[in-house]
Amino acid sequence: MYKKLWTWIGVSQLLVLLFSIIFYKRIDFLSYTNVSFIIGSILILSSMLGYVMKGRFFDVVFYSFQHVFSRMTDRDRRPLSELVPQKYYLPFITGVVTILLMLCSLFFYKSL
Repeated sequence: MYKKLWTWIGVSQLLVLLFSIIFYKRIDFLSYTNVSFIIGSILILSSMLGYVMKGRFFDVVFYSFQHVFSRMTDRDRRPLSELVPQKYYLPFITGVVTILLMLCSLFFYKSL
């Protein structure tokens, strides 16, 4: 678990640096802060969406759409919570770490 977590964190930080170079043509505290906020927010929001979908919140709506718009039998219908992947902890923890690193860089940027 910890090896996967460090891999996710490393890849997210590499993406932050890569997108800083692509969009800002430099790596400084401001570009790192902006890009890491966006990447961290995307990771946190996508993991929260997976958590809500896994919590059977949308199962009734999904079932009714399957009933109205498809020719499936009752045996073939599956709720949305069974179709969503189980792994939403790693993106959430990675997003939180990215946001924390963003806050640290923002603190250093403001203190300069």
